[in-house]
Amino acid sequence: MLCSLSGQIPTEPVASLKSGHVFEKRLLLKYLEQNQQRCPVTNEELDADKDLLAIQQPTTSSNSSNNTAHGSKSASAFSPESASIPQLLSLFQNEWDAAMLETFTLKQHLEKTRQELSHALYQHDAACRVIARLNEENKALRAKLTARASSTNTSANGSEDVDMDQNAGLSVEAIATIEAKQKELAKKRKDFKKKDAPARAELLAQLDSWTVKSNHTLHDSDKPGVLSVAIDPKQPERVATGGVDKHAKVFDTKSQQIVATLAGHSKKVSHTSFHASADLIVTASHDKTVKLWSPTDKGYSVAHTLEGHDDAVTSASIHATGDYLISGSLDASWGFHDLRSGKLLTRYFLNGETSDPKNANGANELLALQFHPDGGIFGTASKQKVLQMWDVKSFTNVATFEGHTAQVNTLCFSENGYQLASGAHDGIVKFWDLRKLKSYFEIDLNASTKMGTIHEVHYDASGSYLAVAGSHLQVLKETGKTEWQVVKTFDDHKAVVTGVKFAPDSSYLASTSMDRSLKIFR
Repeated sequence: MLCSLSGQIPTEPVASLKSGHVFEKRLLLKYLEQNQQRCPVTNEELDADKDLLAIQQPTTSSNSSNNTAHGSKSASAFSPESASIPQLLSLFQNEWDAAMLETFTLKQHLEKTRQELSHALYQHDAACRVIARLNEENKALRAKLTARASSTNTSANGSEDVDMDQNAGLSVEAIATIEAKQKELAKKRKDFKKKDAPARAELLAQLDSWTVKSNHTLHDSDKPGVLSVAIDPKQPERVATGGVDKHAKVFDTKSQQIVATLAGHSKKVSHTSFHASADLIVTASHDKTVKLWSPTDKGYSVAHTLEGHDDAVTSASIHATGDYLISGSLDASWGFHDLRSGKLLTRYFLNGETSDPKNANGANELLALQFHPDGGIFGTASKQKVLQMWDVKSFTNVATFEGHTAQVNTLCFSENGYQLASGAHDGIVKFWDLRKLKSYFEIDLNASTKMGTIHEVHYDASGSYLAVAGSHLQVLKETGKTEWQVVKTFDDHKAVVTGVKFAPDSSYLASTSMDRSLKIFR
């Protein structure tokens, strides 16, 4: 029976009623006095009067007889009072007690220090591994950039008619502007889910009672079909449509009059959009160009024609800064343009390179693209059944979403900043979480409602509703954190629905179709 403090046989042993440990009473009382009545082993509160039990030791005579009978030796307790110089021995005893208490405290500190050192060593090892990995990634990126620069120079030297600004990339000032805008919008988006989204969603509370309020055939009848629709965020009553007749129309839903006809493309117009702040309209066409239209006294005229693609341009999107535009083409490439100068800054293919000789047979096609609301990335949808996310500053593919079983025709980012919807040729709509980089829900509209090919998906301003254009028009609603359901179906079009948009103020829904019509639902 040894003292838990000194490791020696106690002369006056006591036991803790809480922990059962045995102590030298004298040592324990000193320790409790110095350490706020805390047990030296368990660190629990220990009352010297209530929580200690004195242990009776056998008498010396019985000890001697027992030891003699067993042929063993027993350590007899040393008593300072029995010494010839008791005061000196008492002093030595006190010194020894202090040494034992200090030794015990040092052992505790040593154990704690060992644990802290072990934790620090693990942290150091992890940090070294992270630094090594980042260094390797940095080397790989530098090598890739060097190879791309070399490829760009070779291409420029080998062809005199290549635009000298192509693949020039972004300047330091442009990158700084993009980063500042991204931070500004991301900060505003923090309260989106709690404040903005519920208020915006409330505007569509009566959606199930909406019907067609107006129907307009704006394009030529000899080449029927309207391929795209856009709503002006500055003036929500204005709508732009692109037709098979090679024209784009600007229509006022209040006066129900055509405001302007944009004639300049040599083939059908596949995309239309409005600039968020400037009076500028964007059209993309199968004639391989994108045109920027600015107002004049007589309507609109072409301010810039953006070139650089080898096949039909299918989609375009304006950056949040309002200074840049990306275009996507059936040649499986996207171009990054400066809206002010109208110049092509860079062009990349879906393979992440500035050229793609293996795609000469059209194995891949870029079918849709869009900037993220914050402008830090943009997404592309392709014939190869995947979605790709691209970093705006480095023009690198930072994520690839797989899971569709047919070509992906359309995609749309939610205003909440972390959700993405995509629609495929087989009628399946997938919902993606950009934080987890995976799909969290999908719905087969072809199986449930005979949707057929999905041509466009579009979120409302709250991110709680999604309009889907296919063989007919449907609206899906988010009914849970990971679930969407069809809440409204519009069967008013007589042909395939090609485009759909919610008004920025959620006051109406606009759709276009191959039946030549633009329909307004309220």
